[in-house]
Amino acid sequence: MQLLVVMWIACFIIFGACGPAGGTDKEAVRLFEKGNSYMKAGSFPEAVEAYSTALNLLESDKKNSRVVTLARAHAFFDQGKLDDSLQDINSIIQSENVDGETLASSLHLRGRLHLRRGHERSALADFTAAIKTPHESYTLRAISFANRGIIFLNLGKSDDAISDFNKSIELDPNSGYAYAGRGLAYLRLDKIDAARQNAEIALNKKPDEKTRKLAEKITSELSVSASGPLGLAIPIGDDGHLFVQVKFSKNGTPHRFLLDTGATFSLIDRDLLSQIEKETEVKNVGKARVKTADGSEHTVTRYWVKSAFLFNLPLGEIEVHVFDKKVAKITNLLGMRSLQNISVSIDNSGKKALISRKDSRIGD
Repeated sequence: MQLLVVMWIACFIIFGACGPAGGTDKEAVRLFEKGNSYMKAGSFPEAVEAYSTALNLLESDKKNSRVVTLARAHAFFDQGKLDDSLQDINSIIQSENVDGETLASSLHLRGRLHLRRGHERSALADFTAAIKTPHESYTLRAISFANRGIIFLNLGKSDDAISDFNKSIELDPNSGYAYAGRGLAYLRLDKIDAARQNAEIALNKKPDEKTRKLAEKITSELSVSASGPLGLAIPIGDDGHLFVQVKFSKNGTPHRFLLDTGATFSLIDRDLLSQIEKETEVKNVGKARVKTADGSEHTVTRYWVKSAFLFNLPLGEIEVHVFDKKVAKITNLLGMRSLQNISVSIDNSGKKALISRKDSRIGD
């Protein structure tokens, strides 16, 4: 969901209910509405032209002009002309006596622009400024919280992201985008059931394309299909990552692991160790030095785990490692040494991995 509130403001809000107005004002209203129609149709160059012509009829320091300028900034943004969009946005933000909603909308759009360019810290600052700007639009504040939540997710701050998604949903309970974002945050925190529930809620909210893709990213990862009596087909993400669910008792809680066929050992987050100990026997078996993908070396404690299951397939006894030095929350990693009883083959054409017991055959 993206905020288009300013884009579709009725003329009575910005032009005094289209009340008594001269011919110039009426023509500006007509052009503004024409620009809005072009935007809805996806005709962004034509929308820019209509808004630009309307601006030529308005006084540049008045509220009406700022609203039309912001509408044109949206049109430039959707057209992919980010420099032109940024120029319009900054002209509003730097103006004097800008009303709160127009200012917050401008900050929000600039945050989206920074995000598209990959400038996450700048986007975070703008979404925060939009949230702090006084105004009365719950919808605008809700989407600002949701987009800031996405930034926190990108920065690896899942707890902060969930806090923002919660606030967004409080302000706008129909925000499928916030539910989808919260689902992804829960997934990264290894809360699989909560992730699935939020994704399903998002998909039931008549989502737009962006929300649908975000929610389906969760449901796709969590989907598993049978491939033979002792085999499974697991979807591979668009980024090439293969996430699986590992349990430490047959009916235990599933946990999210990245299955890495290039890794030798399994690595878990320290918080997970205490949960594993509640489900199966765990023994400290000494220290080791491991090298991570970035080439750095770390000291780890090795733990023998009596039982583990890859979905419903028994892995038997496995060894897991935990960093001795406190680090930021990590993604649990399932390495090849934990898969001695399991066969993994990749179906690139179908974008899935076929997993089975080594003593069983996988169906086509």
